[in-house]
Parts: sequence; structure tokens; C-alpha cells
Amino acid sequence: MLKRSLVAACLSVSLFAGCDLSGEYDKKVQTSLQSAGQRAVFDLNLHSTFTEVVDSAKQNVGVKLRLPKVFDANSKALAPDKSPIKLPGLAYVLERQLDDDSGKFLPAYVVFAVVPKTETKADALQNTLLQTAKTIALSAAWSDVNLPTPTGQSLALKRLRAEGKLPAGKKAAPTETHNDIYLIDAGANNVVIAWVMPKAQAQKYHLETATDTAMGTLENTAPPAGPGGKAAPAGKAATGCF
Repeated sequence: MLKRSLVAACLSVSLFAGCDLSGEYDKKVQTSLQSAGQRAVFDLNLHSTFTEVVDSAKQNVGVKLRLPKVFDANSKALAPDKSPIKLPGLAYVLERQLDDDSGKFLPAYVVFAVVPKTETKADALQNTLLQTAKTIALSAAWSDVNLPTPTGQSLALKRLRAEGKLPAGKKAAPTETHNDIYLIDAGANNVVIAWVMPKAQAQKYHLETATDTAMGTLENTAPPAGPGGKAAPAGKAATGCF
């Protein structure tokens, strides 16, 4: 797929290049190749369709992204109380069982939460999420990250990363996990997107790259919050979730 994309990009440039002794043609080719390569990373790792983030009432809140392909039809939607991590405003949990190199299966998750600003201020929410992450890893901390987008730009996001052991169940040993929690200002709401990934499975399926790439596709069209942070009008029913 990547090879075909690059060839198509070259042909597209060559149609308009003509005879160019200044080197401008080569620059255009290189730019086109780079752009095609960037898009290919997203197309190889992610679904082509977007998944909408919804609140507890199953209404869109103006935030959507493309999920990694590992979250396919074999994924399972879970009730919020089955989430591997406890977040305020939990709305939707998607679980995908994945094997490691030894053939052992463990679940990877993407978790969505929507917290109205009228209920919890951003600073208080950040602190709550930080305390949750510190139960996994004391070194957990918020940071500002810039992730590449399909158009070659960068998207600034606030991320909380925690790498440590997460309880796997009453009869199972704690699991070494890689966890990323993102906080998005979405008009009248704060949206939380959390990725919970067993380390061995994450390494095999390149989940850290896939989830970073997924977050680079995030689109936020939530209207600004009204006076006092009141909720925006209810959105339409959600689409794109498995």
C-alpha cells in the first residue's frame, strides 16, 4: 500500500512538473513523497472512519478520532463499571484481547469519559486523574505533547502517562502496562480518552505508535461553553463505534 501511494504521489507531481532545470521539480517530488509517507502511517495503523466520543446519554460531544485497527470487530464494548481504570464521567469502554509473543492473551482498552464543566473544573479533574495514575506509577505526570496529524501539522494535547502494574483481576497477577490518559477541552465538557495496554502486547502490535497516531487524528468541533459552563445543545446519536 505504501509503495502504491508513493508511486501515485510521484505521478501526480510529474504531470505538472514539465522541464525544470532549477531543481524545483525535485523539491516537489520530495514534498509529495513525504506527504504520502505521512498519510500512509495513518492508513496502515488506523481505521479510515471516525469514532465519535459520546457522553453517558449516548450523545456526541463534538470530539472524534480514528481508532487503531486492532480495535476491530473482535473488540467488545463493556459497561463503564468494567473499566480497567476508574475515571469520572465514564461513558464507553472498548476491550480487545491480544496475544503476546508467547501466545498469552490479555486485554487492551480504550476508555472514554465525558465530564461536564458545570460538575468539575479542569484543575480538579486533572488532579483526580493524576491521583488515579499514581496508583499505577508514582512517576506519573502531566505533560504537553505535540502529535503529528495526517496533514503533516502537529496537534497540541495534554497527556498523563503512567507505566506500571495494573491489577488484572481477583485471580490474576498484576500486569505490566503502558497507559496514556488525554484530557481535551470540548466546549461545555472535558473529554478524557485513556489507552490501557499490556506491555508485551503493546510491543508486539506497536500499540504506542498506533495510539499516538490515533490521537493525531482527533477533531474537536465542540461549540464553546455557554455562561457558567452550561452544556451545549444535545448532539445527534453517535456513529462509528464498534
